[in-house]
Amino acid sequence: MNGPIAEVVFDIPLHRAFAYLVPPAVSVARGQRVRAPLQGRARVGMVVDLREGDATGLLAIQSVSEPVPIFSRAALELTRWVADESLSSWGSTALALLPPLPARGAAETLAPPPEGRPAAGAPPELWMAARRADRLVDLLAREPSPALVIAPDIESAARWARRLDAARLDSGIPGVERRAAWFAASRGRARIVVGTRSALLTPLPPPAMLVLLDEHDTAHKPPGAPRLHTRDVLLRRAALEGSRLLLLSATPSVESWWRAEDRQIRASQPEPGPWPEVLTADTRGVLRNHPLTLPLTRAIEELSRRGRQVALVITRGAAALACDECGSVLRCPECGVALALSRAERTLSCRVCARGEPLPEGCPCCGGHRLSPLGWGAERVEAAVRRRFPRLSVSRSDPGANVVVGTAALLGRLGPGSVGCVGFVDVDGLLRVPDFRAGERAFEILWTAAERVGGAGRIIVQTRHPQHYAIRAVREQDRAAFYKNEMRFRAELGYPPFRRLCVVSTRDVRPGGGQALIGECAERLRGLPDVTVYGAVRQSPAAVARARWRAVIKGPPDLPRLLDAPLRPFLERRRRGSAVVEVEMDPVSLS
Repeated sequence: MNGPIAEVVFDIPLHRAFAYLVPPAVSVARGQRVRAPLQGRARVGMVVDLREGDATGLLAIQSVSEPVPIFSRAALELTRWVADESLSSWGSTALALLPPLPARGAAETLAPPPEGRPAAGAPPELWMAARRADRLVDLLAREPSPALVIAPDIESAARWARRLDAARLDSGIPGVERRAAWFAASRGRARIVVGTRSALLTPLPPPAMLVLLDEHDTAHKPPGAPRLHTRDVLLRRAALEGSRLLLLSATPSVESWWRAEDRQIRASQPEPGPWPEVLTADTRGVLRNHPLTLPLTRAIEELSRRGRQVALVITRGAAALACDECGSVLRCPECGVALALSRAERTLSCRVCARGEPLPEGCPCCGGHRLSPLGWGAERVEAAVRRRFPRLSVSRSDPGANVVVGTAALLGRLGPGSVGCVGFVDVDGLLRVPDFRAGERAFEILWTAAERVGGAGRIIVQTRHPQHYAIRAVREQDRAAFYKNEMRFRAELGYPPFRRLCVVSTRDVRPGGGQALIGECAERLRGLPDVTVYGAVRQSPAAVARARWRAVIKGPPDLPRLLDAPLRPFLERRRRGSAVVEVEMDPVSLS
């Protein structure tokens, strides 16, 4: 029996579509959500194709979720590309990027999504100037084009929605409002929409503008679908639709800087503006009993007399060892990242290649015996500053205190010029992180602090590495110098953007099961052309009951294509007894 057949994908790990008969009473189109029976119950899926063929024995679609498609052809193509690039199923990727289903009996005015106008438009733009946010507000007020603004988190999405008087589309608002914002944008009734990753495929009438705020922020690639960086999804969407794309960041990711040098992205170097005095305080042999060096102590004394506030930024406790005498961080000789410390097992290990070694008796560089993993936490710093300055108000929660203590997140709450000085108690907590992006993260945070303080303020960086290129670049207000050094390091050791990374991990409630499974996965991948498979590393944080294992893979730009066939049996089955396999392409961190 011939008839119309719909190919439907579901939110399951299987990388294929299921064929269903389209009954005469049901009208469906590509990009439409439907209900169809799967494994004995009705589930919501997405129609990705329609064809005529032999429908004998096929189950029938039961109903449609909306009377119109919710994805355009370009959006469908984009979700398929994201799924392929992230080694995820098409259904899981597509259905994760949609608004909630309609409430029963809800009266709605819906229209199919507009189709883009693919054209060879201008390349994406990278805005780095200090007034980039104000410039964006002016542009959106002046330009009549519809715009989608993607923020890294719910809080910043809410702030920007208020500033732009725009519709919100993120998980911080009720589902009914999210759904209304989606279709209002599709019909052109909401010209500007602000959201997070869940809003990436919000339909807009062409020609549209796409904006990514804080392009460098790691929050643009959290766990879960779509398992690809927001930046990469928007780059692909802009190319498919012919949309204008703006990337905003004072400290763009190394990947975006590399694209700009390769002329894939148009970046204009902003003129140097007012810049604070950036001082370094060498802490080799210091900071063991008190968190403040003499320069930072004097800055607090001086600024408090002038009625200016001081912010002290602490970094998380370093998971690596460094010599207190010469400042050297113990690194993997093969991978260049800091070796991770296990206090319980008294070992050092590389989180990339799985190299392991016992704790050394002394520093391999100078022979010194003072190797320290400890850092200063916020509570400890607050107590020490209170003892040193009993007449000043010191707080981790009161934004009006003379001295405010907090993590790097504190910088996001500071207005431009609101503090006279930002002091980094021990920036080496960033530089010691056992990850290839350690220098990039330190540079981002230091530059952000300098922008917040402004030209009349001061930055004091307490460190054992006063000549580190990330610190030097901020002191000299020279972005290009940082990226030149960082890209040399990445190129020499084969890190992004020169090689792609993939992390395959397993977890199991039983000892041994996850290790055996990760071994099987790694063995399937060995021998692939131009692919390096490193040994399995155990991850066992105290808060996680399950035993976790992972393997890191390096490869060429088409790494997902090379890994797809060997890994697909593991990903589609996912479970082997109680062990579960997961994969993450292009991880933003290996720590």
